[in-house]
Amino acid sequence: MTWDRRKIEKIAIISIATTIMGQIYINPVPGVFRLSMAVAMLSVLLIFFDQVPVILVSSIVAVMIPFFRAFVHFIAYHDMTFSQTFSYYFPVAIYYILYGILFELLEIRRKLDSPILFVMALWLCDCTPNIVEALFRRLDLSSNFNNLMYNIIMMGFARSVFTCILFYISIYYKERYDRRQKESKYREMVLFISSLKSELFFLRKSMTDIEDAMQRSYDLYRELEDKALKERVLTISRNVHEIKKDYSRVISGMEKVLSKENEKISMSMSEIIDIIKENSGKIIADRDKNIIIDFRYEDNFRTSDFYPVISVFNNLIINAIDAIEATGQIQVEEKSEEDVYLFRVLDNGSGIESDEIETVFVPGYSTKYDPATGRMSTGIGLSHVKHIVETHFEGSILVESSKTGGRTCFEVRIPKGNFELKG
Repeated sequence: MTWDRRKIEKIAIISIATTIMGQIYINPVPGVFRLSMAVAMLSVLLIFFDQVPVILVSSIVAVMIPFFRAFVHFIAYHDMTFSQTFSYYFPVAIYYILYGILFELLEIRRKLDSPILFVMALWLCDCTPNIVEALFRRLDLSSNFNNLMYNIIMMGFARSVFTCILFYISIYYKERYDRRQKESKYREMVLFISSLKSELFFLRKSMTDIEDAMQRSYDLYRELEDKALKERVLTISRNVHEIKKDYSRVISGMEKVLSKENEKISMSMSEIIDIIKENSGKIIADRDKNIIIDFRYEDNFRTSDFYPVISVFNNLIINAIDAIEATGQIQVEEKSEEDVYLFRVLDNGSGIESDEIETVFVPGYSTKYDPATGRMSTGIGLSHVKHIVETHFEGSILVESSKTGGRTCFEVRIPKGNFELKG
């Protein structure tokens, strides 16, 4: 048996928790004999921490419980010396040592799939040590034997059923917690991949621009007659070619990684909205703003192209959040119009000047800056959106805004055939 810090911590947790729960009890007969909830706690913890040795833990508990009870009694009453008080409570150790032995022999941990066997085995583990302890204490069995046995058996059964219920309730909430954690990690992964794919779209566009620049520089090289200028242009052309190769390697690597994503995976509109809603809430909290976002959708279609959709929505919503100073509202809508899906993101933020409407999608355009650093935003977000909508989905995007009215609306139209899950 190997020992590590985590195993020692688990043993300590089980022992302390069981000892404390031992103070919740009833007395079936007058005197020191008691039926406590310690055994229910001990059983559940021994099952959950299935790597700890049962007999060792039960032996530690067998010492701690009488010691703790003696300590409480000694502090409360002062009617005996501590050693006398400890001797008075020590027979309870018989119960926990015998309980641990039976727990191990009956292999309680292997009976979890059968509630009836589970309860019956616990019942036997509970009743047998209690009867042995009662006999050891030499209680007045002549007058109370029937009553004592009845209480031990009935309380043992009730405690075993309670332990079973407590265990399955604990399992239910543990699985529920684990499921939430997995869902949260999955949503974070989806957001990360959508952002990565958005960058990939932009890199592909940049590749086209680089190829065009390289071709133009080479054409210029052929047209020039001055050897010195030709050499300089040729150097530029070579440098651009090296940049193109670097971009090509990056794009190839990203495509290789992202191609491993299962293309058969799809999401419904409601699932997409849930992810965007959670992420938007986190962003609003991080920005310390009081913004209400209302999501409305008419169609709950499925699409396998959910990564770029999430990227488009995230960028538009982040843009709307940044446009609102402290308090405001954002409305996200989806509806169907003939052969297209119509998406709108509306906000009541600062608005856009009329003469700047045409330039909002130009890379580098931004009216936002970081007050802490004084640096302007990169202005890449909306250009990403336009590129994805027009190039990937073959759709369209337009913006309407009023600086005086403080209202901005981004409207995206995507053909149904380029969006819905086929088949």
